[in-house]
Amino acid sequence: MSASRDEIEKSFRQYYTVGPINEDWSALARLFTADATYLDHTYGLFTGPSEIAEYLERGMASVPQLYAALVWYNIDGDRVVYKSINRADHPQEGGAPFEFASLQVITYAGNGEWSSQEDWWVPAHMAACLKGYKQACAEFDPGHAAKMSRQDYGSWVSWARPAPGHRPAPSRYGEDPSVNRGASEGGVGEPTLGS
Repeated sequence: MSASRDEIEKSFRQYYTVGPINEDWSALARLFTADATYLDHTYGLFTGPSEIAEYLERGMASVPQLYAALVWYNIDGDRVVYKSINRADHPQEGGAPFEFASLQVITYAGNGEWSSQEDWWVPAHMAACLKGYKQACAEFDPGHAAKMSRQDYGSWVSWARPAPGHRPAPSRYGEDPSVNRGASEGGVGEPTLGS
């Protein structure tokens, strides 16, 4: 790998802006090489931009209340390792957000493209986050998820946030969110993202 650290940094900022910040999951998938692999250690392995796009689009459409706050990232050779907090704002003003952490490793392939990604997160932590959020919505604002509130991207990484006035519009929001491929297809069979 002969890319400079500056090139990888610039490409990572583009990747993170297109995906977690602008939530254009199909555009993010197009930043992967034709033979790229995406391994979510809960849902399984996806290969190539079209499989990656389908997984991201359908999965993220099922949890419109979640957004990612970038805590830190590190460039090591051609890999970028980063930690995010997946957050759902509390439906009651002033309430603490519901959240769980995730860790990602992406490998740079050159020319602004990525050859692989691996995601780690704890399913029980996500389930607790979504359960707490659902209960709070039932109590304070049943329609809160559709508002796609994005109140706090944290103070950790200054550039990793939308521009002022940004209105979230996750790609394919509202379509069939079923992403559970089951154990026979490489997934663990549970949980589905919207549970």
